[in-house]
Amino acid sequence: MTTISPTIESECIPLSQLGEREKAVVHVTELEDDERDSLAAMGLHEDASFELCQQGQPCIIQVEATRLGLSREITSRIMVRRCGVCN
Repeated sequence: MTTISPTIESECIPLSQLGEREKAVVHVTELEDDERDSLAAMGLHEDASFELCQQGQPCIIQVEATRLGLSREITSRIMVRRCGVCN
């Protein structure tokens, strides 16, 4: 079992709450294994940094050179940390 420090946990928000053009890092997901595997294959995995391009339905994020369209249902279960300087 992984223990999350209270400081890190309090900094985490659902991806669905990020603002446009904000950069963040994936911290944890509450996804099924097949959902997690599919997103990881497209570059969205634990500790991946990304930029939110458009909030809404679908939510569009950019991971490196790839843009992904995600449903609100999925983005509400992906916890992220905002970052000032992401790779």
